[in-house]
Amino acid sequence: MSVIGWYGPLIDLSEAALHVGDFVQLVVFIHRSTPVEYKFSNGGEVIRTDIKVADDTRSFFSVSLWQKKMAATAIPGDVVLLQNVKLRKFRDSVEATTVQCSSLVCIIHPYETLFSEGVDELMANCRVGLVAKEKLRKVVEWVKGARSTFRNIKWHSDQNHFFRNWKLPEKRISRDCFSLSEVLCLTESCKVIFDASIGEMFSLPSLIDLDEPRKEKLFVSRRLYDEEDFDLAEDLICTGCQLCGTPLGLESGSVVDQISAPFYCSKSLNRLHVVSMIYRPFMLYVWDESECIPLLVKNQAAEILFGNIKADKIYSHYIWHKSYSHPNSKAIVEPSHSGAPVANSPRAIEKEQRPPKNLYFIWLILLKMLLHQGKNSPLKFEVRVTTSLDRENGRFEMVSLTFPCSLTNRSLN
Repeated sequence: MSVIGWYGPLIDLSEAALHVGDFVQLVVFIHRSTPVEYKFSNGGEVIRTDIKVADDTRSFFSVSLWQKKMAATAIPGDVVLLQNVKLRKFRDSVEATTVQCSSLVCIIHPYETLFSEGVDELMANCRVGLVAKEKLRKVVEWVKGARSTFRNIKWHSDQNHFFRNWKLPEKRISRDCFSLSEVLCLTESCKVIFDASIGEMFSLPSLIDLDEPRKEKLFVSRRLYDEEDFDLAEDLICTGCQLCGTPLGLESGSVVDQISAPFYCSKSLNRLHVVSMIYRPFMLYVWDESECIPLLVKNQAAEILFGNIKADKIYSHYIWHKSYSHPNSKAIVEPSHSGAPVANSPRAIEKEQRPPKNLYFIWLILLKMLLHQGKNSPLKFEVRVTTSLDRENGRFEMVSLTFPCSLTNRSLN
């Protein structure tokens, strides 16, 4: 038996809801044991073992085992004593979880012993206290009576199988389309690959009502050659989630983003947003000889479009340039949840030396090259088509793109 003392009462599983938040002791029969592998956003991983247990008052109850050694002793078919487990409520159900002071003591093993020996014989061979022994008798009698229920269960079938708490991305073969008119005729959601040229880049407004000068600024190509326009980076870069590309509206004034931002991240393993500076979603209009369509471009696709340059680097260099080249202009300071200055704020950048290369200017040059209409070769786009959406609301979302390289034979004469 464990030397750890009891921090709570020995209870029936049917009474678990009355002890939420408390430590309890459980004498239970293990139905099955399932390891679950968790991956964190920082690359780490942990294995938690979920066991389904039962007693004479309740047929199924969930217990989460976080200690590796304890999980190794949780064998389906055994009757065990779980000491100092904590009860918690998850959504509409109550479950138990182990903590540092928890322990698991195997009372009856193997499973066949439950039926090869009588109840009194089993009780005589078990070294537990009077209260636990009384509960054990009830559990054993219940298991013996429900023997037919367990007859077809393979106790060790799940022992070496690790279930994941995330869905693996479906590997779909992208469909080749020879023209944009063919893309427009698609009636089923899929991924497509096609060649097209970039026509215009259109920033999505964060405010509902815009005046005419502000509407004019939505066309990126018209702003690139305006020497008095220094705010392009502020309109195309914002605070948001690196993974799903959703603006989180943390900067002042973005009321629409604050209302529409989803609480959970659909692309995160733990459903939490990974907050940083990101490229604000924008529309990229592409064309070929047959049609012109708008592509919704979010953060990760925008990074590919801009030569794998992350938004936070461009923004930090932009803030440095604006602070020193235009001291009278107002530099945006992004809020920090902890109260400390973020890495790309003016306060943080002032402490650093001048960057050896200004990625902000490199980014502007790249934008000019991409939007040099009629002068560039077509690019190869991979696009996700969602037929349930409208063209202007993300029906065509850019996934990636490549720059085709064509070799031509040149005369040396």
